[in-house]
Amino acid sequence: MVLVLALLCVLAAAGAGFLLWQRLNPGYVDSSIFAATRSGIEAVYAYDYKDSDGSVQGKLDVLTGDLRDQYKKDLTEGGIIDTYEQVSATTRYEVLDVGLQQVSKAQDTATLVVFGQYVVKSVNSGTQPAPEGSECQVTPAGAQSCTQTVRVTVVDVDGDWKISELTLLTTS
Repeated sequence: MVLVLALLCVLAAAGAGFLLWQRLNPGYVDSSIFAATRSGIEAVYAYDYKDSDGSVQGKLDVLTGDLRDQYKKDLTEGGIIDTYEQVSATTRYEVLDVGLQQVSKAQDTATLVVFGQYVVKSVNSGTQPAPEGSECQVTPAGAQSCTQTVRVTVVDVDGDWKISELTLLTTS
């Protein structure tokens, strides 16, 4: 009886050790990191002059830390939002692909690269050609669409992925 109990304790300890090792060294990346990054970038770049407050709140909802604080300051002091409202602007980011650069062992922080098109439409966006030599083009709907690549760091904040860093790598 003592031998059976000792054997069960050893098996339980080995199982717990394996589960801990597996958690610290996962053989996969949690797919929610990619989905959250995609939707987070779409929210950060989305703006509709018809719902300015909602657009700003959508941006702030997906950000955290110093980046959120900076956006909150920048977006509430006028500037770009006032300009967007004056020209009846809408913006969006059409994500083409998301690539993983690195993920922490605990999978609570990840850095990803997002490839896509930043699209801006306003009262004057379709009246001017795209800058020569750029990767921008005027769409049939009168918007200007430019290739952009951004690097983002996302962190798990109470079960929700939030963007803590955003760096524009290329723009055209």
